[in-house]
Amino acid sequence: MTTITISRQFGAGGATLGARLSKRLGYRYVNDQLIKEVAKNVGVSSTRVRTIEKKGTTKLMKLLDKIVSSDSIDRQVSKKHGYIDEKRYVDEVTDIIQKLHEEGNVVIIGRGSNYALEGYGNVIHILLVADTEYRVRFLMDNYEMNRNQAEKAVKRADVIRTRFLNCFSDRESHDDPLLYDLVLNMNRVSMEQAEEIVLKRMS
Repeated sequence: MTTITISRQFGAGGATLGARLSKRLGYRYVNDQLIKEVAKNVGVSSTRVRTIEKKGTTKLMKLLDKIVSSDSIDRQVSKKHGYIDEKRYVDEVTDIIQKLHEEGNVVIIGRGSNYALEGYGNVIHILLVADTEYRVRFLMDNYEMNRNQAEKAVKRADVIRTRFLNCFSDRESHDDPLLYDLVLNMNRVSMEQAEEIVLKRMS
């Protein structure tokens, strides 16, 4: 009963590797389904949850939130109709991920899953990295983007990812190799090789 979490720099192929591993192992594959699950639990739209994921937060905003209780009255009123902010999002996602881990045999893509299961047993945390050119080319080859679109997507996604993961941890770098069991540089290995490396690590 193993859980695999895959964190990745945008365009490094994390979702692709996760899908390959889940098919090869017969594991459940969990990616965007988490958005619907959070939305259902909280009573808000999936669009609202996506907004949280795209907006994330900055360390300055986290500090201000500790000092100033913003819109507390509105939050209480909104709870009748469903309310979600960064903290509630993290709580809900963490709870869902931990339940998935209890069920076992699951591949979870991103969503701070390495933080939600930090210190848990029977988990393999994987990070995929690659230089900008590789990621741009990956998007062009797999998502029908032209170079300009792909370059903009990578830059924007890097900012969003950092802000989003800041909701889960105050660490200076979310790509610290000490947070993971395996760090795969996709400039150096093919997708097929990456798959085999993970499978060997599990054996």
